[in-house]
Amino acid sequence: MRKVGVFAGLILAVFVMAQSILLTDLEVAVNLSRIEQKKLAIVFTTQTCPYCAKLKNETLTDRTVKELILANYIFAEAMFDYNKKTTAFGKPMSYSELFSAFQVNSVPVTWFFTDQATPLTYLPGYAPAQTFAQVLKYVYQELTEDFQQYMKKKDDFKGEHKIIHVNESQAQYVLKNDPYALQINEVPQKIDPYKVYVVQDEELAKKLSSAGVFRVLLIQQD
Repeated sequence: MRKVGVFAGLILAVFVMAQSILLTDLEVAVNLSRIEQKKLAIVFTTQTCPYCAKLKNETLTDRTVKELILANYIFAEAMFDYNKKTTAFGKPMSYSELFSAFQVNSVPVTWFFTDQATPLTYLPGYAPAQTFAQVLKYVYQELTEDFQQYMKKKDDFKGEHKIIHVNESQAQYVLKNDPYALQINEVPQKIDPYKVYVVQDEELAKKLSSAGVFRVLLIQQD
């Protein structure tokens, strides 16, 4: 497990917007991350934490931050609850065990993972939108240069454009659980590059990807 120590010093928009990118079922988030080939992030919070609310209501509602998340990540929230359990990481765990496993002693903490749920690094505390956006770019690209030096540079990275082959059950899972997923049979009048388009036609998939869509799921025909 790699810890990036340079993050340690980094310490009202519409609430619905923040919630729309934060899944609450960790197992669903892990599965969507794997199918859509997006990195996974889990924001550890508590109900009474003021900086958790600030992160969700201010940072995560910022347009640039939200676009980077939708293009590259599946974000979930783990709000501490003694009664909750999860099997997201391969075995049943209470939320107490989950917080302990990731050494979350204060909140908020944002943990980042590969699309296979392998831990990459974490960001402790609240970060303003501009800093958080840079963190999202840095982590997704798995850069190794000093983060403080990276912050001084201009990085125009927005995301990777991928056509992903899926089977019918995977497609249906995404359509059921990802609020930004949409199945289409033709190029829409207005293309939203941040939606996850599910299609059955390879030419349509290519057109969508060429038009700037970050994730297109192409259902494989039997």
